Parts: sequence; C-alpha cells; structure tokens
Amino acid sequence: MSTRSRNDLVGSKGRVQNSLNNWREAVATVGERWKDATADKFMNDHFSDTEPQLQRILIALQEAADLVRSIEKKVADEESDSR
Repeated sequence: MSTRSRNDLVGSKGRVQNSLNNWREAVATVGERWKDATADKFMNDHFSDTEPQLQRILIALQEAADLVRSIEKKVADEESDSR
C-alpha cells in the first residue's frame, strides 16, 4: 500500500460524495415538480435505497483509507525501529 492508494480512496470518496450531493439535488428538483401519490410510490419503489447505499459506500471508502493509513504508519514505525 502507498500514500497513492490512500489518496485514490480519498479521491473516490470525494467523487461519491459529489454524486450523493447531486442525487439529493435531483431528488429535490423532481420532488418540487412531481408532487403526488404516484411520485411518492415511484420514488419509494425504485430509489429508496439509493441514498443509503451511497452513504454505505462513503463509509467503506473512509474505513479503507483509514486502514491504509494505519498500515502505512506500522510500516514506517517498523522501518524506523529496524534502523
């Protein structure tokens, strides 16, 4: 693992966060224009899991970045101990 791996994870997390923000804006825009029981049913039937899934992806990417950071620290500590 390298700093690049962690940076890639953090960058991916940023892109997913942007997607989540765009998703929320799109849902709000649709909600302003399509306000009836059909809209509610359609959104619940087809998109109710979208935001929670994106949030789980964000959490997983953060956990992975934290793990890589931890591994980098252990490797650096072991290298300095062996000198």
